[in-house]
Amino acid sequence: MGAILKECVEWKEFELLINTKIFSQDIALDAAYGFLDKGYFFFDLNEDENLILQFTAKSGITQDPKEIIWEFSDELLNMTLRDKLEKDNKEIRETIVKKAINWPFDIQNFVSLDTDTKSQKEVQDDFDKDIGEILKDIENDPALQVNEEEIENILKEIEENNKQKIAQPAISVNADTIKAAKDTFKKWK
Repeated sequence: MGAILKECVEWKEFELLINTKIFSQDIALDAAYGFLDKGYFFFDLNEDENLILQFTAKSGITQDPKEIIWEFSDELLNMTLRDKLEKDNKEIRETIVKKAINWPFDIQNFVSLDTDTKSQKEVQDDFDKDIGEILKDIENDPALQVNEEEIENILKEIEENNKQKIAQPAISVNADTIKAAKDTFKKWK
């Protein structure tokens, strides 16, 4: 089994050979950045395009070089995972940011308010039903003495109540606009 990290330790210096097929150069640089307080880094490539990392501990660092190597290998894995997650979630993050930035400007393209919760026919049917019931009650109650003017007032009141039912808002979504926005987001990638 070949080692991914080949080490050579001498006093407070070490050299690592990092397989760039597993850990990219950017990952190695990111990992090294976390160790700047411990030492100095020098980089080179060998004939196989693998990364040669030379490290020299700063004065005052008493930590064993082998321990620094193991911590550095942990950081390589950490940076590799972070890089993978960042790439995997790039589209989601970009979409969230774009929506957050554009929301105040594009809300009308995605959602519209429709104040007609009932169709005009449904309101008219309800109105006719209410009138029919009232007239039936009036006709069937001989003790009830209602004149024509009072009937007109009752009918106007019912009509006003039905107009208020129409004014209740409902939310609807424009699917064509959402599809167009998704297509636009895809072009930005």
